[in-house]
This record gives sequence, structure tokens and C-alpha cells, in this order.
Amino acid sequence: MHELRHIAAGAIIANAADNQDIRILRRVSTLEDFPLAPRGDGPFRRVGIVDSETTGTDPHTDEIIDIAVVMLEVDAAGEIVGIASAGEALRDPGMPIPPHITRITGLTDDDVRGKSIDLDRLELRLASADVLIAHYARFDIGFVECLMPGIAGSAWACSASDFDWVAAGYDGCKLGHLLMQLGRFNGAHRAMADVISLIHLLAHRLPHGGTVLGELLANAEQPTVRFEATGAPFQRRSALKARGYSWDPRGRVWWCEIAEHECADEERWFREHICPAGPVPRMLPLTWRQRHR
Repeated sequence: MHELRHIAAGAIIANAADNQDIRILRRVSTLEDFPLAPRGDGPFRRVGIVDSETTGTDPHTDEIIDIAVVMLEVDAAGEIVGIASAGEALRDPGMPIPPHITRITGLTDDDVRGKSIDLDRLELRLASADVLIAHYARFDIGFVECLMPGIAGSAWACSASDFDWVAAGYDGCKLGHLLMQLGRFNGAHRAMADVISLIHLLAHRLPHGGTVLGELLANAEQPTVRFEATGAPFQRRSALKARGYSWDPRGRVWWCEIAEHECADEERWFREHICPAGPVPRMLPLTWRQRHR
């Protein structure tokens, strides 16, 4: 009977694979079973994939309770050819874990009580990377650099914003949703689970033959400019939003990130539509050592 059920289930899956109205999701591979690209002669980059779970969203008042890092070896084409190391650690935040965080992560006060991170070891591991990647990197950077100021200024790339998922044919850039669009799922929402999910996204092959990781690194490595609409009148905020500017509440300024060669055209638009009489817009060069802060 068990064998018959197995055969029937196999037939259902086979039929579903040919049915355009049905989508099959497969669980992500473990790191041990993750398919690696053939290892050539190099050169290779060390790329650290990072995720943290925290008690909240403010790195100055909230705390990391779970952090995972997987160090990948990546060739010049953006292919993952090796997994150099992997580790995850829990941390007692010294405060109760909010109930909504427990609902999201499954972590309770008992799980983290008395747990700590070897910060010296973790900092050495992160510092050994040529670049670190996180999904919505601004969040993780804030917490990681508060906990380990010694790695401030490290190169980071953001898999949510340094790759154009919409242009690649995906609707949105939320990690779990992207994973499902690739035909995968992961049942957990812990730091290592999210890192493994992200590695699957990064290894995904695009129609032109390259990987998401290769294109992401190429985009993130390019210098850009933070163009700030200094002195923009309040009543011009709709025009700025329509142009793609974001509001920075700390700096109290509207800003956008553009390529260096676009600065002259952007300043011309700023003069014509926002501040004809000044002041001069502020333009700050960005690399992946300053971006996402």
C-alpha cells in the first residue's frame, strides 16, 4: 500500500509539472548538498552572505539575537565554486524578546538565555570577505557595525536593491516571495535559513547565461553619486517622489542615487523644476564601502 501511494504521488507530481495552472515548490538544498560550479584556476572572491534576527528595527536600541554567515568562494563570472565556512550563533539580548519577534523567528527567551557570540572570531571572519551581501543590507549593516565597529567601512552589496528584480521579470524583491518564484521554499525564518535561501537566489541562472550573483556584484561595485535636493521646497515633494527621490529623515533631505555621468542632467532638472534660484545640490560619491548606510 505504501508503495502504491508513493507511485500515485509521483504520478501526480509528474502531471502537475506539465500543467500550467499548477506550480511545484521544492525545498532549498542544504549547504552540504548545494550544487557548486566547476572550480577553475581563479581568481576567486570571498563573498560573505550575512543575515541577522533582532529584537526590533533600531540598531541603537535593539539587539541581535541570531546571526549567520556563510563564506562563499566565487569566480570571476559570479559562479559559486566553493563554501569556505558557515556558522550561526544565538545571543542573549539582555531584554525580553518581543512576542511578534518570537512569532516570526520562533526564538524564545529560553532559546537565547546565556548565549553569546564570539565577536573577535566573527569580526575576523567578516573582515576576511572581499564583499558582504545581505538582503536589505541597510538593516543588517546597522546592527553588525554597532556590534562590531571594527568592520565599519567594509564593502557591502544589497541583494534587494543592487539587482533589478523587476527588470529581470520578478514582481517585487521580498526574499520568500522571490524564492517561491524560482520554484523553491524554506520552512524556517531563522538567520541561517535566510542565508541559505539567499544563496539559492544568488546562484539562479539568468536568461543570458550569467548568475544573479555575477550581475549583483558588477552593479554594486560601480561607483555612484548620492544626489541631494538641498533646500527643496516642501511643496515640491510630489515632483521629487515622482522622479524617484527618497526622504532621508536623519539628514532631512530628499535624495536619489545616480550614475556619475547622470549628474549634469539631474542638476539641470533640479534647477528647472525644484530650486531655480539655489542652493547648489549636494553630490556625494558612493562606493560599496559607503552605500546602504
